[in-house]
Amino acid sequence: MRKKLLVTGASGFLGWNLCQLAKEKWDIYGTYFSQTIDIPGITLVKADLREFQEIKDLFAEIQPAAVIHSAAHSKPNFCQTHREESYSINVTASINIAQLSADYDIPCVFTSTDLVFDGLNPPYLETDPVSPISYYGEQKVMAEEGMRSHYPKVAICRMPLMFGITPPTASSFI
Repeated sequence: MRKKLLVTGASGFLGWNLCQLAKEKWDIYGTYFSQTIDIPGITLVKADLREFQEIKDLFAEIQPAAVIHSAAHSKPNFCQTHREESYSINVTASINIAQLSADYDIPCVFTSTDLVFDGLNPPYLETDPVSPISYYGEQKVMAEEGMRSHYPKVAICRMPLMFGITPPTASSFI
């Protein structure tokens, strides 16, 4: 029996591509919220990750062996103008997912961004001090710190650039 992988944000660019790559070796459960999508070979679950009980129920039902958390409000301008809404998914939901991953003692990968840095002194190391210049970058810093405080084993990937096959739900990559 294949292990179950939970991919949050399966309707987004990164989540969709991760589902395509991982479905050969894993039983993939992908979450979506605002963009309905069909990915052959993937079990898709509509989930509001801002609701802790909904995430908790999802973990209990799926019993994932690992989690890749790629769901986010990733447009900096949206985050700037919709601070509470973006904070609830970018920070609060991320911390809750880390806590549940710790409770289940399973690997958790978090997709962050290079926007945690100001861009003035690249290339960066993971040990370099963060210095975001946007609210989106600030939220990702808060998520990283909160997730690590709840689950020190979380792996954080600060994505600088992504390209690949465009999912059917893509609207913008900027």
